[in-house]
Amino acid sequence: MADGKALLGARVSRAEAIARELENEIAGGTLESGERLGTKQDLRHRFGVAVATINEAVRLLEIRGLISARPGPGGGVFVADSSTRVAVNPMILGFNWHTATRDDYLEVLQALEPLLFRDAARYRSGADARALEMAVDRLERSTDDVEEYLRLSCSLRRRIAKVSRNAPLHSVYLTLIDFLEDGISEIASDGFDVASDLANTRELVEAIVRGDDSRPAPVFAEQLIDAA
Repeated sequence: MADGKALLGARVSRAEAIARELENEIAGGTLESGERLGTKQDLRHRFGVAVATINEAVRLLEIRGLISARPGPGGGVFVADSSTRVAVNPMILGFNWHTATRDDYLEVLQALEPLLFRDAARYRSGADARALEMAVDRLERSTDDVEEYLRLSCSLRRRIAKVSRNAPLHSVYLTLIDFLEDGISEIASDGFDVASDLANTRELVEAIVRGDDSRPAPVFAEQLIDAA
C-alpha cells in the first residue's frame, strides 16, 4: 500500500498524486503497453483511498491517454498502447498535432533534450543513476537488432524524463517519444547509426550520473535527424 501520509501531504489532490505516481511507472518503462494495472478496487487497496479518489485518478490518466479502463469480467485498468498516447496526449495542450510531420517532431525534440538532460543531472537520485546505467547495458546488448535498440532507447529516454521536475517539459517530451516509437520500423529502415548513438548515449548517461548539467547537445534527436 502507498504511503497515505505522503499523498495527504502533497500540494496536489490525492487523485492527482496517484495519477502522477502511476504515470511515472508507465513513463519509466517498467510497464508494457496493454499491461493490466489491476481493477479499481485493487488500486484503491494499494493506495488506501476512497473509491471516488481512484475514479478521479483513473479519469485523469484516461484524459492524458495513458490508460484505458475496461468494465466487466477480465476488465480493469490497462496501460494504453503508444499509438493511443500519440493520438490523445497532444490534445491535452489544446493543439491538434496530427498534421505535423516527423521532421516537426524531431525539431522540437532536439530543442527540448538539453533542458531535460540538465534537469536529470540536477535531480537524479542514486536509484535513477543505477536505472540509467542498466538501461545503457541493455542497449549495448541489442546493437544487432536496430528496432529493438530503438525501443530500448525510447525506454531510456522515458526513464530520464521521469527524473525531471518540470511537468510541462516531461509531458511534451513523452508525447514526442511516443510519436517516434510508433514509427520505429520506418526509422530503423532509414539507416539509423546505432554505434554512434550508443557512444553518445553512454557519454550522456555518464554525465547525468555524475551530476554534470553542462552538457547541452541533443543526442537522440540529432541521430534521428541524420537518419531522416
